[in-house]
Amino acid sequence: MRKLVAERLVAKRVIGSLALLAAVALGSTLGSTSAKAQRGQPSPGFVAPGVPEMPNPPGPAPKHDLNGTWIGPQKLVSGPFPAMTPAGEAKFKLNRPVDHVGDKTDQVQATNDPFIICDPLGLPRELRNPTLNGRGGVRFEMGQDRMLMLYELQRVWREIWMGDRQLPAKVDAAGAPDSTYYGYSVGHWDGDNVFVIDTTGVDPRSWLDEFGHPHTNAAKIQERYTRVDQYNLELVVTVDDPKFYTKPFQLLKEHLYWKKDQDLDEILCIPSIAIEYQDKLANPSGWGPGGAPGK
Repeated sequence: MRKLVAERLVAKRVIGSLALLAAVALGSTLGSTSAKAQRGQPSPGFVAPGVPEMPNPPGPAPKHDLNGTWIGPQKLVSGPFPAMTPAGEAKFKLNRPVDHVGDKTDQVQATNDPFIICDPLGLPRELRNPTLNGRGGVRFEMGQDRMLMLYELQRVWREIWMGDRQLPAKVDAAGAPDSTYYGYSVGHWDGDNVFVIDTTGVDPRSWLDEFGHPHTNAAKIQERYTRVDQYNLELVVTVDDPKFYTKPFQLLKEHLYWKKDQDLDEILCIPSIAIEYQDKLANPSGWGPGGAPGK
């Protein structure tokens, strides 16, 4: 069922339902940008459909350097997802993504997607943020002992510790730290052009993706950023969560591109706007958190 959902719903839900939700909840900035893109007049620095204009051939990738702002994704691939454990299946059935009832795409049901009420996307869903608003920017800033990652959507940031920093062995237990929406991350370079981030301790209230795939607080998430050349960055994300999935798997693969103007916009999910949208449109239609009247 999960494979069927991912294959049949990605185009409709990403471009349709979630785009509508994001346009209202995130405000006028998104709406004006999307309209320009649809008219074939992208705003400065916006990646239009297809590969953005860049030198041909692009220059070589600098060593140990991701600094700057990247935008994407292009060529987003989801999954494939392995079979779930009974505990994972039970949790997955409780998650109700937007506009999804079983394997049907034309029915409506109330959603409990955390982002519809502006809860944090968390990791690794934040890495898929372009599926919520048509694009996404992320800025890397290398410090002395850490890499900082700043995201356009929700204006959130992450600290990726370098060196000898160790990940917590467990979370949410006596003497251990609490799980957090973006977890605890350490990074290292694998060769000259591949930056690897390992993360654990992610708050299980978040979803892995917009389809509602769940995770536990013991999930191990790895991001591999390969700088292919001066202008192209490839990201592969894998998940190892044996309590919910029968084997480790690739969650996504995507490409990002160097952003010409290097600016990050302020793209926010604003709770007051989200509440107004739910009350006036989502709930009466039947797919808001409250469902249709009488349900």
